[in-house]
Amino acid sequence: MRTIRRIYFYAVALISLEVVLWGMISLLRTLFAQDVLFPTASTLAQALALILVGVPIFLIHWLWAQRAAASDTEEQTSTVRAVFFYLALLFTLVPVVQNLLALVDRTFIESVRLDRSSALFGGSQTWADNLIAILMNGVAAAYFWNSLRAIWPALPERENFADVRRLYRHIWLTYGLLMVIFGAQQVLRFLLFLPDSTILGDSGRELAINGISLLLIGAPIWLYTWKTCQDALEDFLEQGSNLRLGVLYLLSLSGVVVVLSAAGIMMDVILRMVLGEATSFSRFLQQISGPLSIGIPLGLVWAYYGGWFSREAESNEEPNRRAGIKRLYFYVIAPIGLAATVTGLALLLSFLIDSLLLPGAVWGDSLRPRLSGALSTLLVGLPLWLSAWRPMQAEALAEGDAGNRARQSIVRRVYLYLVIFAAVIGGMISAVVLAFLLLNAVLGGDIPDDFLASVLNALQVSLLFIGLLIYHIATLRRDGGRAADSIASRYRDFPVLVFEHGENGFGARLVESLSRQAAGLPVAVQPMEQPIPEGAEAARVVVIPADLALNPPEALRLWLNSYEGQRVVVPSVTPGWWWVGGVSARPQEQAAQIIRQLADGEIPRMSAGLSALTVVAYVFAALFALQILFVFLSIGISMIVGF
Repeated sequence: MRTIRRIYFYAVALISLEVVLWGMISLLRTLFAQDVLFPTASTLAQALALILVGVPIFLIHWLWAQRAAASDTEEQTSTVRAVFFYLALLFTLVPVVQNLLALVDRTFIESVRLDRSSALFGGSQTWADNLIAILMNGVAAAYFWNSLRAIWPALPERENFADVRRLYRHIWLTYGLLMVIFGAQQVLRFLLFLPDSTILGDSGRELAINGISLLLIGAPIWLYTWKTCQDALEDFLEQGSNLRLGVLYLLSLSGVVVVLSAAGIMMDVILRMVLGEATSFSRFLQQISGPLSIGIPLGLVWAYYGGWFSREAESNEEPNRRAGIKRLYFYVIAPIGLAATVTGLALLLSFLIDSLLLPGAVWGDSLRPRLSGALSTLLVGLPLWLSAWRPMQAEALAEGDAGNRARQSIVRRVYLYLVIFAAVIGGMISAVVLAFLLLNAVLGGDIPDDFLASVLNALQVSLLFIGLLIYHIATLRRDGGRAADSIASRYRDFPVLVFEHGENGFGARLVESLSRQAAGLPVAVQPMEQPIPEGAEAARVVVIPADLALNPPEALRLWLNSYEGQRVVVPSVTPGWWWVGGVSARPQEQAAQIIRQLADGEIPRMSAGLSALTVVAYVFAALFALQILFVFLSIGISMIVGF
């Protein structure tokens, strides 16, 4: 209930702050508008209404939050409070940056005597509009910035604030980097059209101006934020951050996607020229200017942040985690390359069928661009898929624990099942098309001229999906067979001894749980009413219910003193004893999970329940990451249809 109340007060405070802030900005913009001598009543009424309604609501909720934080340590260090402060900074500083960018961009545009509407930002605004927004948002940002600086030294626990601050910094890092990328893209695209006189001509000057403006504002933000993130690694709270690793991964992956898309477009243009398409140098330059201008900056992003991602992954002290990070990277790259490879093969086979069977097909008008498109897609996709799939396949075929973990990894299984799913759906659709063509010809009696070509095209697509399906099902079955043999061999040498007393069914329930999670483990149940047999020390793990561990019989106590294996204590309801976290409904399931992890050679990790707020934070972080990835994907896709 306290968390819900906290979210309510801080959310209302943040919304009402924005209402008041933009109401004041609207009022001042109206008063200082150069082309309006007497503001209309509705304009003034709207601005005043925002201020008069927003101010008391903001003060009530903000003052309550401040009093609660002053009197309660939990309120002071809560994640909700941290999120409020850093969101308030984002909601005020981003408008400052955007209005500064509009001011610079429009000033540069007007200085070279271009129409202000050609400015990428703020073409319809004035100096007063931008300065008022910068001033008001800057004052609010300064207030919350100073408040944060005063809060940090007094925080008894900084983990919640450190987590939110880390996310805040990486949002600014991505924001600044995006401005640098698009600024560089604009400048490079202009340079590809630069006339021989090296003097800025009339055509395309706005590209250079807009790009320079983005670079002037974005580069300092990116450099400062990246340096801050790097310097923060000296703090133990920042070391080993999953968020940092995720951002590096996302930036590297985005660079791969866009660079390869750009390479495919340029390869298509070059192949069309090789295949005889007549074109001038200026036309050639125009065709490659779009993909080249975005491919170069994203290539640098890929190289730089890909290198940092590799270093961060290799620096992880746990070998299994290090291998898992590498595995995740390759299994995201592999389906992209595989999709491009299958598409390129389908296009190439379709070209061969149509060129042989369609009498009306013209080389220059349709066949040449189809051949160049198929070859460029295949030449980009096949090396990408092989570069990602071959090391992962070699890892999965290796002997020993490393190979076993690779074969059993959830990432590999997800990849294989996703490809199988796509192959089944694609094969089903192509089979439906093929069946329709055949049935329509039989039932209708009218066979078109392109009937044979259409049937063969549908057939070749079906065969490609069938081949894809067979290969990946065989891979999955081979993984399962080798994994089962390895697990059975490993589990045979991992005996488990379960102590119980009074035949209360504890041992039987644990054996049942182990049969589901780790079938094949040799498990022996030892009632305490019977003497401990000789050779029990050979057990790799002993399991003891908590009530027995708290008050063990003398024989068990002496035996445990000399036992050198692993001990698993299962919480149970014991009068007078209260377990932190409580006793779960099925503690045997958790005990079986720990035993399975020990048998697999892993460090046991129990999946702790996440709070609702933590789940919300992860959801928003994932949505932000997906949004950034889709931005880069849209860049790559847009190059297919041209800029």
